[in-house]
Amino acid sequence: MRASASKHQMAVNKESKSIAPTHSHHKRNTKYDLLFFMVPSLLFWATPVLPVYAIGVTRIICTRLMLALHYMFVDKDNYNNKISQKQLDREKADYLVGTVLHMWTQVMLQIVFPGMFFVEKAFIPSCAMNTFLSHVFVVEPLYYIAHRGLHIPELMKRMHGFHHLSINTLPTTSLVQNFEEHFVYIATFGPAFLLPFFLGGRQHWFVIGCYLVLFDLINAWGHTNVRIRHPIFNHKFSPFKYLFYTPEFHLGHHAYFQANYGLFMPIWDFVLGTAREYKKAEQDLAPASKQDFVFIGHNGGLGHLLTCPEFSVYNVYDSYRFMLPIELETILMHGICSLSRLFLKFYYCPRYLINNEYVGRVICILRSPWDYANPKSYDAMNQEILDLMRTQYKHCGTTKFGLGNWNKMKQLNNGGVEIAELVKNDEFLKDKNIRVWTGDTLTAASVFYQLMEFPEVREIFFIGANGKIGNAVCSLLLRERPEVKICILSKYRSMNHPNISYTENLQDMLKYQVVVVGKILPGRKYDTALSGSSDPVKTRLVLDYSVPFIPLHFNQHPQIKHVQIGLLESTDRSFLRGPFDVCMSHDQNHIYPCHACCIINTAEGRDTDEIGEIVLDDVKLYWEKALSYGLRNRDISNLI
Repeated sequence: MRASASKHQMAVNKESKSIAPTHSHHKRNTKYDLLFFMVPSLLFWATPVLPVYAIGVTRIICTRLMLALHYMFVDKDNYNNKISQKQLDREKADYLVGTVLHMWTQVMLQIVFPGMFFVEKAFIPSCAMNTFLSHVFVVEPLYYIAHRGLHIPELMKRMHGFHHLSINTLPTTSLVQNFEEHFVYIATFGPAFLLPFFLGGRQHWFVIGCYLVLFDLINAWGHTNVRIRHPIFNHKFSPFKYLFYTPEFHLGHHAYFQANYGLFMPIWDFVLGTAREYKKAEQDLAPASKQDFVFIGHNGGLGHLLTCPEFSVYNVYDSYRFMLPIELETILMHGICSLSRLFLKFYYCPRYLINNEYVGRVICILRSPWDYANPKSYDAMNQEILDLMRTQYKHCGTTKFGLGNWNKMKQLNNGGVEIAELVKNDEFLKDKNIRVWTGDTLTAASVFYQLMEFPEVREIFFIGANGKIGNAVCSLLLRERPEVKICILSKYRSMNHPNISYTENLQDMLKYQVVVVGKILPGRKYDTALSGSSDPVKTRLVLDYSVPFIPLHFNQHPQIKHVQIGLLESTDRSFLRGPFDVCMSHDQNHIYPCHACCIINTAEGRDTDEIGEIVLDDVKLYWEKALSYGLRNRDISNLI
């Protein structure tokens, strides 16, 4: 059965490529979205625009709500239906286009036919009934004809193929169309509210709004990847089988292409011989209680919040960006996290599958950057980490835990050492074989081997080298390439080596071709250093392994490239399956080395802690393990 399903999916993928539009689809620049949305307001002097925005905003809210609910209750733990970043980027740029176009259409119709929108409220019930009848007897058959016509090869390539590029559908896939195709659908659905006006002499904007909102929701329902097995929808003598569709009926259209053309009423497919049964395979998921490993994450600021799938699935691979000055953002996020803790103890990310055997998950403690900078919070935060371990062991039997970047700070718990001690002294956990891992060994390996890709570089400026990863990387570099000279930005001199020097002046970075960053500095500090120098700038590459990674643009010196390192690409889809990579400020199928190291420990059954200082002799060992599991650094050797 599984092999058969796999062959069918390959066939679908092959056909989807053949029906892709031949023209290139230009992605909208999102900075113009608000401008497009506000265009109808410019006609406030000619017609009331409040109905236009009441309908448009309601549709957008319902669309986003449907997307969020679908993620939480259908897709969150489904590691078999992972949506590609390419599809998410494409759909993000298009799923609201139709709503905005309808707003433009409505404001123009209000000017031309004001009676269509502003009849007496007493006529709303009759308008609603006429709209319903127009949909059932006109829109449904008209849509069937139009939709079947769009599958003519020429039109499929020109327009409708763009919609069918989405093999694994989301609710909002229903709104994603080629730009020209939106106008086809405006003409197809228009009779639902045009006919009651032209034939009956009355219509009301509230009825039109309700129709469009319900239309969006029912259309989204058909793209939700939900299996329906109730006889009311499946028995051959049930009228609902023919009068109201299920998601599987429309998914059959996406699977077979030349079948199930109907809108919401399958009857036209049954009458005209194009109905075809499609049964969605059961999801091969581990039991909900199975959870072998938990990586304890943390909030990365407002930019991180905006990439949470519950907020928008389309943002999950976005980079974190400081939307506000860092001080203001820190205060704002502290308030948000404090308020959230009144309702939630932890934030649960989706589960993923490790080596087809173990189940992992990222769970974040709801603490803000303010807390991580405040020593008075540290005892309470360590207790929260311990509470999370207790909770996950009680509910799921989880014994393997990794610590995210800020959750293992030296100031907080000495690189996890204090957490391991708390576990050993805890009456509940002390005999449960709990393991605590930082994963820093693989982070050091990733950074070190990335730097080894530049054998011609003899001098390096290092920001954040006094951390244990920076210390390990410097020690490894000097061991493998004794000629390398390293200048470290710090008041504190933690390493004594003839090839290591220290400076407190950030401007000195401009004397070095390569700068390595392991500590987050506000962008304005770089701007000040760059603008205050009169000497030639040698810097060409700023290699940054800080987490979260905040992209910087050196506008005064565009030749300087800010590049994220300390990031691995997972090339073996059998080792890691599912959304292990969402909400982390990097591209799909990438993972931070510390997270990956803990996953490798889980897969190999490591039965000791990995905390405190990095054992240099383990760095090469873990790098070889990572390579064997299909993990690798991105190739950036061509950047310098």
